[in-house]
Amino acid sequence: MTGTLRTARRRLGAAAAHPRVAGALERLGAHTLADRADRRRSAGEIVAVTVPAAATAWRARRIKALRRNGTDQWVEAFRQGGWWGYERPLPDVLLAAVRERRGAVVDVGANTGVYSLVAASVPGTTVHAFEPYAPVAAMLRENLTLNSTGRRVHVVEAAVSDVEGQLDLYVPPDVGLVETSSSTDPGFKGGELRRVQVRAVTLDGWWASAGRPRVGVVKVDVEGAEERTLRGARTVLRECRPWVVLEVLGGARFGELETERAAAGYVDVRLSPWEAVVGDRIRFHELAWNHAWVPAERVEDAVRVLSGTGLVVTRLDRPPTGEAGT
Repeated sequence: MTGTLRTARRRLGAAAAHPRVAGALERLGAHTLADRADRRRSAGEIVAVTVPAAATAWRARRIKALRRNGTDQWVEAFRQGGWWGYERPLPDVLLAAVRERRGAVVDVGANTGVYSLVAASVPGTTVHAFEPYAPVAAMLRENLTLNSTGRRVHVVEAAVSDVEGQLDLYVPPDVGLVETSSSTDPGFKGGELRRVQVRAVTLDGWWASAGRPRVGVVKVDVEGAEERTLRGARTVLRECRPWVVLEVLGGARFGELETERAAAGYVDVRLSPWEAVVGDRIRFHELAWNHAWVPAERVEDAVRVLSGTGLVVTRLDRPPTGEAGT
């Protein structure tokens, strides 16, 4: 090989590794070439996940994130198991809800961006991603730069609660993974916790200051502080009637969550990998941590959407056939 040819190849390799080249190839649907460019620029750290296409789409879209040597658990789960490798069925349910409801998506407890990126993969969707812990918010922003849709994700570095100002965020010891269990609830996780002061907002206050945008979906993953987050979102729930997707773990305040749900006029849907249980009381289930709240007036629409994801839908919100009116 001549020196001129070697130089040309090096230059072509350098050009292929440029982020703009990888982005252009991704937008064209040239996924194999885009993956090669990503490997060149990240030494294999960039993981691409194919998002199931809508029925009317002519090709599937992908989201990208850094695996950080395997320390970002959602990225690693998708890398090893594909679309169904992480928190099934929540990615499918969130994606279907965003496509159905339209409007802005509010991602409370965005972490490094899995659900923000899934939501932003729906054309025209704007996402507002709330992440209070600065090191994780920096990783979120880095992942957004890998995706052309990241321009539609607006990061708000704040906790979401029922008060505004400053709150203490309780951070567990470093175990070598990207932090996912920080909480504003000091009693949620035992052991030695580091206390970090962070900015706090309410969704109602943020919504008013943002010009009262139409909100279609709210995702809440706040490690035990769900009822306070939703208490501070009463106006948003009343005015916009979004779907609410939330994680409910064993330490949650179930009575307070039930009070907020009932007052807002919502029906709970408990989500397991194979079933959606509509209308049960909110409780912890070891195989169904994730829940969806759907407006009571839109339950039939929700059943249709959930059935479309392949879930078996069990109805507890109405009497069995033959018992109505007794």
